[in-house]
Amino acid sequence: MNEKNNEITTNGFVLLSRYRGAVMGMAAIMIFVFHAWLSVIPESPVSVISFFHNAEYFIRKVSYFGVDIFMLLSGMGLTYSIKKDSLPKFYYRRLRRVYLPFLVSLTASAFICKWSFLTFLGHASCYTFYAVDVNAYCWFVPAIITFYIFFPLYFKAFGKAKNKLLFTALAILIWLALTLFLYGKIRFDLFGFTNRIPVFLIGIYFGHLAQSEKQIVFKAWHYLLLLVTLAAGLIFYYAYVFLGFEFILPDGKLFIPNILMSASLSLLVAKLLDILVSRVPVLGKALNKILGFWGAMSLEMYLVYICLLIPFFGRFVIALVDLGLKNQPLPVNLIVFFVSSTIAWIASLAFKYFWKLVELPFRRKQTQA
Repeated sequence: MNEKNNEITTNGFVLLSRYRGAVMGMAAIMIFVFHAWLSVIPESPVSVISFFHNAEYFIRKVSYFGVDIFMLLSGMGLTYSIKKDSLPKFYYRRLRRVYLPFLVSLTASAFICKWSFLTFLGHASCYTFYAVDVNAYCWFVPAIITFYIFFPLYFKAFGKAKNKLLFTALAILIWLALTLFLYGKIRFDLFGFTNRIPVFLIGIYFGHLAQSEKQIVFKAWHYLLLLVTLAAGLIFYYAYVFLGFEFILPDGKLFIPNILMSASLSLLVAKLLDILVSRVPVLGKALNKILGFWGAMSLEMYLVYICLLIPFFGRFVIALVDLGLKNQPLPVNLIVFFVSSTIAWIASLAFKYFWKLVELPFRRKQTQA
């Protein structure tokens, strides 16, 4: 993940690692679009306007797979992190990054929604996630914590496998077999979590390929294939959501289109950024930094949506309308995005300096030693 941007590489997985922060920033923006974007193009009997209105609606709906990009990149990032620290430090750094923002968000939501202490404790312990409803509160955090817990064990077995691609494929086949077996036997909402396992495992495999000593060359036809894969994912998504299409799993849970779209789009965006950085450095580096800004606080952005934006979105929009922004969805979208980003940025700085203060005595001891 630390490759310098001026190094030339033909390995698309290395590029994805290099621009991982920017791709994650793109995913954070996609999640905002899914949760909060107001339609800018109105419905119209005019066919051209109607087409763009429907396209905007489709983009908003499909942006939900930004979560799958998070899962993919998380799996990829862990393959680097596990090699840097001891196992206790690995767990500590992962939970430090995720749990404190989650706990602050929970506390704010508890006051806003007037939860009982038991309700708060159920969410904080992730008990509600496993025992009641995956979607009870911010499902992404308990899900990613679960992946963190089991990752070292899986990665140890993955590391011993001679054929990593075959190992990954077998792991996904085992997941599919268990999913089909458990369908109808466990709560349906749990599949919203377990159906993200394949994309996480693919991310682990991508991380391995990014660090492989073998020469991996991405040629033009590889990127053409990725474009075809992305198009297939979008078509599958449309069929699942708008036409009621089912494939392999009843109701599908979108796992096929989400895998196709998250893997292909991530690699394509990384390549596009690399082209811009090499050919139009000012634009490419600026875009990388801008997206990286949101990528660095993607978790905080997500928690702001869950904790503040979703509960108060209607009131906030009404307040903007009262200020003279009635029937002006684009300014409202930009203001909501700016406010959400600002809160997330302040929160990310607060968490950063909080941990610096907490860890300062330990760092001094290490320096003295």
